[in-house]
Amino acid sequence: MVALLLGFTVWAMLSNTLVTRVWGADPSLLVQGLWSVPSGIVQTSIALLVLWYEGVTLRSIGLSRREFGPALVAVTGFLILLNLVVVGLVLLREARLSVGLFALYRSPPLSLTWTLIAVGAVSEYVFVGPVEELAFRGYLQNKLVAVLNTGYSRLDTTLGIVGAAVAFSLLHVPTEILLDGMPLSQVVGSLALFVATGVTFGTIYAVTRNLYLVMFLHGIGNFWPLIVDPGLSAWPNWGVVLVLYALLALLYRRLAVGTSRLDPGVAPVAG
Repeated sequence: MVALLLGFTVWAMLSNTLVTRVWGADPSLLVQGLWSVPSGIVQTSIALLVLWYEGVTLRSIGLSRREFGPALVAVTGFLILLNLVVVGLVLLREARLSVGLFALYRSPPLSLTWTLIAVGAVSEYVFVGPVEELAFRGYLQNKLVAVLNTGYSRLDTTLGIVGAAVAFSLLHVPTEILLDGMPLSQVVGSLALFVATGVTFGTIYAVTRNLYLVMFLHGIGNFWPLIVDPGLSAWPNWGVVLVLYALLALLYRRLAVGTSRLDPGVAPVAG
């Protein structure tokens, strides 16, 4: 655990320092998106090395071929329902219905080009979301559950979920304070959001035992593939998102066939 946390913390500091020195304190969205590719490769390598050192297979943490198909189907259904719900929110607000792929990002005030949208999509869906879930749900959450081993599986799972979420949140502190100069009040708010996000994805993972699923959801949550523009003031609506996440996890748990249906308290990472 220490190796993973130390590796991610050191790399975050080095990565942000390098970006700041080369492109300045406020790099463009294009630079940030492109830099996430080599940065994601480094982070993935750290996570895979830790898993390899501890003898943990990808299959044991929910990354087998059997899990991929059900995860893809579940996320496709989630996206369809998500877009229908957002259309309903727009109509309830009696706002103008603006339709188009990634409409939220193509409309003012963001008005991103297709190049920026493509870079952002690749960055979030292929690198940022998957690597963070591999490290903090696939490895750290399972590791904490195995190490705790109180004899109460639900308690171990709960503590593992919260512990992994808090650890991920705290990794941002050195960068936000030392490099970004963020005021303490903003840091606290930022950390609370990271913890809430980590707990949400950790719970979905514990219920479904499918790491592909939370990888996809994490990327989508960072860069919403909406076909209607609800406006930045209306989206993301976290209440709606949480309801949809809960519905997805429960339906997957009940309906998914041919996937690993492990008890949420079972941790494949040895202590």
